[in-house]
Amino acid sequence: MKKAGIPDRIADDDDLLGRFKITLSEALAVSMDESEWKKFAVRYGLQDRILGHDRFLRSLQWSDPDHEGHILDLVELLSYSNVPALLDLFERPIVKRALKKRDPEILDIWENEADPVVTALSHSLGEVAAVSSVIDLKTHIERIEKALPGDPYLAVGATKDLLEAAMRTILTKRGHVDIQKLHFPELTSTCFNELGLSPQTPPATKGEGHIRKISSNAKKMIESANELRNLTGTGHGHVVGTEEELSAEDASLVASNGLILAAWLLKKAGP
Repeated sequence: MKKAGIPDRIADDDDLLGRFKITLSEALAVSMDESEWKKFAVRYGLQDRILGHDRFLRSLQWSDPDHEGHILDLVELLSYSNVPALLDLFERPIVKRALKKRDPEILDIWENEADPVVTALSHSLGEVAAVSSVIDLKTHIERIEKALPGDPYLAVGATKDLLEAAMRTILTKRGHVDIQKLHFPELTSTCFNELGLSPQTPPATKGEGHIRKISSNAKKMIESANELRNLTGTGHGHVVGTEEELSAEDASLVASNGLILAAWLLKKAGP
């Protein structure tokens, strides 16, 4: 079985879960004949629920309009009582083809399950971003989540945009003007200077010295995310299809670090 269960992104979203159940039921109605239902019933011990049902097979035989409804009842039952049986139905190629015609987005969400690290971090950042009254970071966070693992290039681009939005938020709230004119490297330096993360005086203690090194490396990571976006993205004169290869795993590393850095900067700036 390809999946051990229903992906969390679908299972935890009532709207997506409902869409999945309905679309799967519609796909099964046009894909499963009487013989397939009988074999399925025997394999999973569902003879009473399918073969013994007074309308399930009869509605199929007579092409009655209530057949989809009986399948939906079965899908609902299996979703909490026998997930392996439900997955057996879902994984059938003929069923997937029918499902794709009806709701390709659901199939795409299922097959491109969200990166668990990015998802966990995005929820934490969402709580930080919620206090911002200047720039709504939610859109950037959602773009990163939706991009992985299917579109690593978009994930890196969205991470760069997220970091840029976080830094512009901080500078705007602190009274800086014309920040839209700042290019990314200048924006980063200005933000770090504003937060006292690039002091010119010697550190007072060894501990402070190490913290400064961490801050300096954080700045380099932010700048590197922007450079990687320029290198792998389709902007800046790059021809689509000729950009450097970027794996989903590497994009996840960039995205997860970007989420941490954005949250760190916002917390450092305070309310």
